[in-house]
Amino acid sequence: SPPSRTAGVPVPVESQDGLGHLSGLLADAETAGVAPTSLLLSVLARRDRAVAARARRTAEWARLLCESCDRDDLTQDAHDVALLADIGQLALPPLRHDNPWREWQCRRAAHDLLQAVPSLSHLASGVLSVSERFDGDGLPLGLHGDEIPLTARIARLVRDFDLASHGWWPGQPAAISARACMELVSVAGQTVDPALVHIWLRVLDREVAADVA
Repeated sequence: SPPSRTAGVPVPVESQDGLGHLSGLLADAETAGVAPTSLLLSVLARRDRAVAARARRTAEWARLLCESCDRDDLTQDAHDVALLADIGQLALPPLRHDNPWREWQCRRAAHDLLQAVPSLSHLASGVLSVSERFDGDGLPLGLHGDEIPLTARIARLVRDFDLASHGWWPGQPAAISARACMELVSVAGQTVDPALVHIWLRVLDREVAADVA
């Protein structure tokens, strides 16, 4: 069964070491004038290209969705929360067996890493909340509805779409994206924000129409 909500989930010693290593790399990158997001994606790509590719796709979807919400003030943050949602994996050992705490450990590790980087610390709460459910039955804090940061609600939706569509992108059959959108509609108000689902459907209609034209 899934773990109960708690703020006291232990982060493995290996992840603490990993966080220290990443923090050191980020400090060096900042000194050298390298964007921290670029460094993190580069490290993530070396560990798992598929996860890094997913991060880039969902970040672009998050940007489009946020723009369609008329929240230009949050567009970059929505992009970055989706982009960095999986960086906690860099601080954890490879998964060797089923671990019901894995998702929470990734969220916690990503949160702690971002908190330690001044230029990224404002993204920490959004990344921590990406696994929350709109109905309040998610992790780690059981936030409900609008209690979940908008950037996290956007990231949750586009990540769920990417998973359901197996990484659909314009140029691929529209039927694949349509089936994935039907899955989102079926869980609107449960895992994802129903208002965002309606906006997302318009975004996808526009992208498919532009692809066909």
